[in-house]
Amino acid sequence: MNREKILEGIKKAFEVKKPRNFVQTLEMIINFRNVDFKKNRLNIRFPLPRGKGKENKVIVVADESTLYQIKDLPVDIKLTPEEVPNFPIKELKKIAKKAVVYVQPQYIPLVAKHWGKVLGGRGNTILPFVGDPKTLIERGKNMVRIVTRGKMVPTVHVPIGTEEMSPEALADNAMAVLDELAKKNLTSNIKNIYFKFSMSPPVKVV
Repeated sequence: MNREKILEGIKKAFEVKKPRNFVQTLEMIINFRNVDFKKNRLNIRFPLPRGKGKENKVIVVADESTLYQIKDLPVDIKLTPEEVPNFPIKELKKIAKKAVVYVQPQYIPLVAKHWGKVLGGRGNTILPFVGDPKTLIERGKNMVRIVTRGKMVPTVHVPIGTEEMSPEALADNAMAVLDELAKKNLTSNIKNIYFKFSMSPPVKVV
C-alpha cells in the first residue's frame, strides 16, 4: 500500500465527514485474509509519529526521588508505590482503557496486584519506566495499540488522529501502522483498508 492511496482515502474521509459538536477521531480499519488470529493474536503498542491529536493520560508509579525529577514533565498522575493501594479504583476504571501506565520495574508486582484486573480487563498492560523520562512520556502521550478484538475476527481498528490534524499528518500515522504490521509480516495479508471518522461513513481505500 503506497502513501498516495492512503492520503487519497483520508482526503475522501474528510469529504464525507459529517459535522459534529465534538472533535472526531479518524479510525483506520484493516481487514485481513488468510490469517489465524486465534494462533497469532496482535497486541502491538507504539507511538504515532505525528501525534494522536487527543493525547493519552500518562500515569507514573515511582519512588519519591524519581517523581521529583519528573515534576515538570507532563505526567497526569504521579504516585509512589505506597499510594497505589489507596488509589480509587473507580477513577482508574474511567481512564484505564486509554491511559499509559509506567512503573519502575521493582514496583511492577505491587501495581499488578492492585491494578492488574482493571488494566487487563481493558486490554491494557503495565510498561516499565526505564530510560529517558522525557522520551518515555512523550511516547506514552501518543501511543496507540494494534490489537485483535477476538480470536476469530480478522480486523483491527486503530485511531490515527483527529479531524483537527492535516490529511498529510494522518497519512504519516497510517503509514506507521502499516510499518508495524510489516514487522509482523502481515502487510501481504491485508484484504482492504477503510478510514472512518467517529460519526461518519467509512471510506474504502483498497
